[in-house]
Amino acid sequence: MLLLGCLFALLRLFALPISILIARRLGYLELASDWDVVWLVLLLGIFNVIIRPLLQVFLLLFSLPFIISLGLSKTVFNFVAQYVVLFLANSIVLYFSCKLLGIGLISWPLATLTISLSAYLISTNASASFTAMGPKGPTGGAAKKSDGSDVIDI
Repeated sequence: MLLLGCLFALLRLFALPISILIARRLGYLELASDWDVVWLVLLLGIFNVIIRPLLQVFLLLFSLPFIISLGLSKTVFNFVAQYVVLFLANSIVLYFSCKLLGIGLISWPLATLTISLSAYLISTNASASFTAMGPKGPTGGAAKKSDGSDVIDI
């Protein structure tokens, strides 16, 4: 169980490099060497911590008057505010990271979409699999009290 937990933790840790390699395999990025993946991951990590939150706030404030003037419903407004702004911020961060490192970015929308979705799916599935194992192990089932009755384990 500990080995499986370590495997899921490593999978979460390497979600971004794996997703960059997926984008490379699909032809959206041109990486000269394997070390470009390492440098791109490090630069994206730094930019995601420092620049992306500021960029998201700026993009949201910049697009707010346009969204309000269109009179969109709350659902559409939430979608635009969360996903479109996040996609644009991720695209800008990826674009500048690739330009700074000299990495060829063939299709920035598809590269951003591939990297974002695959990293999200890898890390979410690894977390969900690890959480589903819980203290009972991978088989699940209800825990038993000392008297033999079932217990709801939260």
